Amino acid sequence: MQSLPNAARREGEATGIGVLSVRQLECLYWAQEGKSATDIGQLIGISGRTVERHLFNACRALGVRTRVQAVIKARDLHLLPTAAGSPERPASPRSFRR
Repeated sequence: MQSLPNAARREGEATGIGVLSVRQLECLYWAQEGKSATDIGQLIGISGRTVERHLFNACRALGVRTRVQAVIKARDLHLLPTAAGSPERPASPRSFRR
C-alpha cells in the first residue's frame, strides 16, 4: 500500500488523527459521490465488504461514527476535495497514489 502525500501526513500528525490509507481515501472519495459499498467495490476492484471495512477504519481513524461524518471531517482536513466540480478535485481517485 502506498503512503499519503507529505502534506496529508503532516495534517494528520498535527491534529493527532491517524493517517488514512490510500484505499480508505479512495473509498471516502466515492462515498462522497453517493456510491454504495457495492458500487465502490466494483469501481476499485474489491468486494463491497472490504469497502465497508475500509470505511469503518477511516471512521475510527477520524474519530467519527458514520461515513458522512468521515467525509465531512476528511474534507475539513483537506484530505478530500470540498465540492463537485471544484478545481482542486482530482481527476480520479487514483491520483491519491504517489
